[in-house]
Amino acid sequence: MKRIVLLLFLLLSLNACQDFFDLDRPPQNPWQTVEDFERAPIGAYGILFADREWVQAWPNYAVVNTSMGDDVAYVNDDQWGYLRRTEEGTDLSERNWWLLYRGIGAANAALDFVKEKNGVPFPEASVTESKNSIERIVGELHFIRGFCYYLLATTFGNAYVPGGPNNGKDIPLRVSFARSAKDATAPKIGTTQELWDLILDDFKKARQMLPTDFNPALHHPSFQIRANQFAAAGMLMRTYLQRGEYALAKQECDFIIDQNNGAYNLSEDPIQAFNKSGYAERGKEVIWYLPYSDQTLYPPSHLSVLNATWNGKKCRWNETRMSSKTLNRLGWIDNPATQTEFNVSALRDKRFQQLMTVRYPKSKASPIQDTDDRPEIAEKTSVWPFKYYRGPNADYTNVPMLRLAEVYLTRAIIRFNSGDKAGAADDLNRVRSRAWDEKIGGPYIAVNAASITAEMIHDERVIEMFNEADRINYLRALKVNIPEGERGSGSDPYTSKKFVWAIPESELLYNDGYR
Repeated sequence: MKRIVLLLFLLLSLNACQDFFDLDRPPQNPWQTVEDFERAPIGAYGILFADREWVQAWPNYAVVNTSMGDDVAYVNDDQWGYLRRTEEGTDLSERNWWLLYRGIGAANAALDFVKEKNGVPFPEASVTESKNSIERIVGELHFIRGFCYYLLATTFGNAYVPGGPNNGKDIPLRVSFARSAKDATAPKIGTTQELWDLILDDFKKARQMLPTDFNPALHHPSFQIRANQFAAAGMLMRTYLQRGEYALAKQECDFIIDQNNGAYNLSEDPIQAFNKSGYAERGKEVIWYLPYSDQTLYPPSHLSVLNATWNGKKCRWNETRMSSKTLNRLGWIDNPATQTEFNVSALRDKRFQQLMTVRYPKSKASPIQDTDDRPEIAEKTSVWPFKYYRGPNADYTNVPMLRLAEVYLTRAIIRFNSGDKAGAADDLNRVRSRAWDEKIGGPYIAVNAASITAEMIHDERVIEMFNEADRINYLRALKVNIPEGERGSGSDPYTSKKFVWAIPESELLYNDGYR
């Protein structure tokens, strides 16, 4: 009710102040110099990732998206209500809607400024400054807008059907900053095709405009932790994958893997991607990350919903353990309800050792393991994610957003499905061997063209990307039926509305574009 009253007040204010939007001499733009313009992407990043603990785009998205995967058994404890709509409308999906459109608005305002100047916002800038500052900033703005729309499309949008009409109305398609009450309250509602075309166009522009790496002599100091050309290529890879354009997705994989000049590799243990607590520190496989080691930022505390610990202690409100069906399929444990001993297939995996933790039934608890009293997990052995808050200061640890292991596994399944089983096996071995502990499992057993299966790649990705908001997007991108996991025994088509989250009621109520 409070939100409705507030929105009604805002609408009345807009109507009463219509003349404001029609001023002959509007306020001066905030970017008078190239140095000022650097604040545009920094401000957009801040809107998305630097607010108080529960008001950040990625953690909200990650919890909602992960909850849909068949690889997890989601607790959804009513006392926390992470996915429950409240009177204030503060459930995670609705909050993320407003956060992402705020990020889009910030990017649009700066991009409009460039358009108004016919693509030359600062005529006095040197050629070097135009290339290394202005063009880079514009590329970042396209990256941010594309990223926001990608998260919106994979939460609130219909799945993209290759060769299909994709003409269903999805979400507001805002490509410029609202400058009137009509612009604010009646934006165009984009179709699935229009939405994914915009995302694709933004990431293409970002890939073209962004540099491959940070050069302290040429770039603003903060650019060292912001998206570069390889991050844009990674998002293009994901976008092509969602569109079913697999050959094009593979091209982006090839670019990232073959042309990064050693900047990204899988030479480190898996944990090294997740334990960095320095502003400019990253694991060697990390292509893009959020610098939550910076203590001036609010740590994303509700990533604890996806993690076994928080603030250095066991987290009692985390929600996403690995489902028993997944544990059985991976061959990690035969019967979690009666066993506490894991098979060698789990014990030899460094990801199980380093990035997961085990909770045991009360009746069989290990002296060194804490137990939990929630009935659905108290009487079985369960595996929980332990990827976040891994640095020396548990609250402030960098969060990877794009890793090289994902790129290899994406190329592996594309190669496999196109008939290149030798190439698929090579990519799978790169990821699988990195996580193999020979002290426990003996010499690594390589996969080859004769032995590889699609299920091997799928399962490897489940392990590698566990609780990184990947599973449901991966299955929808492959255009396959999606198992219900522990929710049931069947499956749903990737186009099912079950995977499309409801648009906030207040948006439907006050957005004339839906009528």
